[in-house]
Amino acid sequence: MANIFGIGIDAVQIDRMDPEKLSAHVISRLFHPDEIIEARSLNERMQAQYYASRFAAKEAFAKALGVGFTKVIPSEVCVKSEESGKPELCIEGATANYVNARSMKIHLSLTHEKNMALAMVILERLEECDGKK
Repeated sequence: MANIFGIGIDAVQIDRMDPEKLSAHVISRLFHPDEIIEARSLNERMQAQYYASRFAAKEAFAKALGVGFTKVIPSEVCVKSEESGKPELCIEGATANYVNARSMKIHLSLTHEKNMALAMVILERLEECDGKK
């Protein structure tokens, strides 16, 4: 049996994540090392779009948890793509400990429209089925 624990949505202006406007320190605080490596392989406009969608996903995730960035360390959250292209959140460190203790499945959707990147996260709490209703 499963139920919804939380839903989060966020929108980020792509221009706000222009790599020319972000310091290396800010990038390392907000993004997972794998995300930084992948972003560097893209042109500047695509880097901004990439960073904006990843940051929107982290914000939506923190909102779905209901804790903001008090329990979510952005650099411990990484958006990866399955072979099909479907995005997924991979969580590490203290953030993973917090999420895993609550036994949740994470659903993520990303989109871009004009100058905006949007993300939606649904957290599904997984519960053991013990035959009781």
